[in-house]
Amino acid sequence: MVAGRRLLALIAVPLAVGALSRDALAQHPDGAALVRLLGPRAQKAFAPPGSPGMGALVTLPPGVSASDVGLMQAAPGFARLWGSPASIVAFADAHPGMHVEVAPPLHLLLDTARVYVTASLANDSGLDGTGVLVAVADTGVDVTHPDFIDTQGNTRIAWLLDLSAPPLGKYPALEQMYGSTDSNGNLVAGAVWAAADINALLTTREPSQLSQLPQDEVGHGTLVTSCAAGNGEQGRSIFRGVAPNATILAARITSTGSDSIGNDELLRGVAFLFDRADDLNQPVVVNLSIGTDFGPHDGTMSWEQTLASYVGPNNPGRALVVAAGNSGSISDTPVHENVYVQSGTELHVPLTVSSASQDGSVQVWVAMHAGATVSVGLDGPDGTWISPVALNDSAGKTTSAYTAGIYNGSTPSGSPVPAASSGAVVIWQGAFPAGTYSVTLSGTGTVDLYEQGTGDAETTVGFANGVRESTINLPATNPSIISVGCTINKVSWTNSDGYALRLSVPLLDPVGATPDPNGATRDPIEGEPCWFSSAGPTLTGVQKPEIMAPGAVIIGALSQQAVPPGASSIFTNPSCPNKAGTGTNPDCQQVDALHAASFGTSFSSPLAAGAIAILFQHDPTLTQSDLVAALQGGAHPLRGPSAYEDQGSVGEVDVVGAVTAADRLRNPMVALPVAAQSWLTLGADVYLADGSTPMQAILELRTASSGTGAAPPADGFAADRLVASVLVDGLPYAGGVASLVRRGPGVWLATVQLPGGLGGNNLTVGASFDGSAIVASKSIPIATDAWNADYPPRIAGGCAAAGRDGSAWGGGGALVMGVIVGWGRRRRRPVITSPR
Repeated sequence: MVAGRRLLALIAVPLAVGALSRDALAQHPDGAALVRLLGPRAQKAFAPPGSPGMGALVTLPPGVSASDVGLMQAAPGFARLWGSPASIVAFADAHPGMHVEVAPPLHLLLDTARVYVTASLANDSGLDGTGVLVAVADTGVDVTHPDFIDTQGNTRIAWLLDLSAPPLGKYPALEQMYGSTDSNGNLVAGAVWAAADINALLTTREPSQLSQLPQDEVGHGTLVTSCAAGNGEQGRSIFRGVAPNATILAARITSTGSDSIGNDELLRGVAFLFDRADDLNQPVVVNLSIGTDFGPHDGTMSWEQTLASYVGPNNPGRALVVAAGNSGSISDTPVHENVYVQSGTELHVPLTVSSASQDGSVQVWVAMHAGATVSVGLDGPDGTWISPVALNDSAGKTTSAYTAGIYNGSTPSGSPVPAASSGAVVIWQGAFPAGTYSVTLSGTGTVDLYEQGTGDAETTVGFANGVRESTINLPATNPSIISVGCTINKVSWTNSDGYALRLSVPLLDPVGATPDPNGATRDPIEGEPCWFSSAGPTLTGVQKPEIMAPGAVIIGALSQQAVPPGASSIFTNPSCPNKAGTGTNPDCQQVDALHAASFGTSFSSPLAAGAIAILFQHDPTLTQSDLVAALQGGAHPLRGPSAYEDQGSVGEVDVVGAVTAADRLRNPMVALPVAAQSWLTLGADVYLADGSTPMQAILELRTASSGTGAAPPADGFAADRLVASVLVDGLPYAGGVASLVRRGPGVWLATVQLPGGLGGNNLTVGASFDGSAIVASKSIPIATDAWNADYPPRIAGGCAAAGRDGSAWGGGGALVMGVIVGWGRRRRRPVITSPR
């Protein structure tokens, strides 16, 4: 998706008039609790528009198979439940001991880009994806685009699943397995196409025949696929993907004209892709340029674990790579807040709703760090809606206009919060007024909050202040899934009308925590992280994303069904200036008849997927962890400055370097590191003072370069020659490095763990080799939360008071209130202007 996130298409409706008591909610806190809250029209909330049903995932108890309860297996330990809202509730009632998970739909998240990832050099040496499958689950693909047709005029797409179209009946077993059924169990969607079927219509070139082929009126999937594997019109165009000779698999997992993706559709699409790869007996990399902000951000959601089950040490030749997300800009998308709750306080975390909603919804996931015990409440503009709800309890409120509910904790069995996580869910939906709402927190511990507005509240709700840290999207938060962040590869482009346009970066204050109140912007810098790219770490301290790749401005294949100014097209931009600068030109992102420009981690991810395809061509036995080691061991430093540790990862994809690192995995050799070529990255910009969350630091060790390319990885030396170190306010801190392990050639992972009570100090991480510094050390503040790190309080210590504006964040025996204040601006697309 573009830099301003395209939110989940979740539409919530009011329930019947009447009070919803705390006892009533507590009586049924099972996996269907949110379905019960939203009533008979919950399908609108948890399924894309037009879907014939809604999906849920069931966690199976030990010894119970999916068939034992009449369901289909999604992954070991998980079963797919599909049907009407009533059937979801009925299953939960009939199986009270099973966790049932429902989740809102997900949203969508190349010329110079190929140069920066060294794909051109790899292609010139014969590494072009031959013999490897590149698979994309997205909005579909324009199968008529020249990028996906080989030099003989045949399609490069081996198999395609289209969940927007009725079944063709040619492959009934596949269509029954992966298609969609209505409430009566009738198969209504899920057309399966093989290459021969596509070729049969391509050869006719008759418009009436071509119109029967799979479509992509949104254009997102077509561009994503071209970034990974487009062949540049059989080599005639400079706009080529990284693996231009790979074979393509595709799954359209959206309905007609929609970019909203249901979790069940996602899982069926991914299962289809891996199934077809197994049938073809070829290595496969699956790309997902989709995600959501709503969830615990610790990788524990059932649907995340199901995706992760397809890859791992027992699945060589399989890879799954996802976009990190576009939620990293506090100017564009203030979806995240981070606070420390001190005992004896009630903290109010405000969200601003800028206009009244008639049919909207707001959901807030309250993610709690280790050791936190927090009660959660909700205030509306007119006062308290729901008093604080204690751990393992729930409460709600229903009026004639809106319904609200809170579920705190993962028990009793089946709560919306996963059993392995700690947190709460806050939701209100229906017709509600504009104004300031507050999630109230009391107790103790560190808390991260993530919001999403949907329906007519999609663009009107946001935290009063956003926090960049830990905005990595789901499913990228799962530690077993490779996530990719975005770098700037092109600061401007020339469109089909012949005039140049450029991006503008929102200005922030010196510490990067508050947007400029006047909306001032600056020019982007080539090679820097995209300002909107989601940042790590996860809730548990895992450093994310794993790698960076170009994502702004990306030029690639334009679906002929998504030519702007089409209403569904991602390339239609109503805010774009025209050539004269006197008005707007909604098709300004179109570059020529077959190509268009876009921006986002959606397009960084397939570049990494293309690199993985080349790695599989080189060595089809690589596993997911091998691929992480190769990508990180071959990465080159970012080409531009990175203002924030949590956003820039370890470096940028380098295909040639990754191949070298993969060789060292199989054929180790001794190569000693040199300080001039090595560097350190930290997983966070602040260390939490309560000691709840470890921090990861990655050492990128390189040996002397013998040519013009990236320096090769240093490896093969005794582990005790490398020492990671921690200083607290300049003094050595014994035991601060909990572990230092080799991830792969040239990549070492250090885990920093400090006790609570060190707030107000600085943490410095460094490393030495044979007693001499091998990387430049880096320092970050130790603070209670991101705000006290950016705006140090007047009182030091583990629980500080009086933050940047004097607001109370803690106190003594008396109950005090903390309020976070600031601008609630939100922009849905990057600013595009004519170059000065």
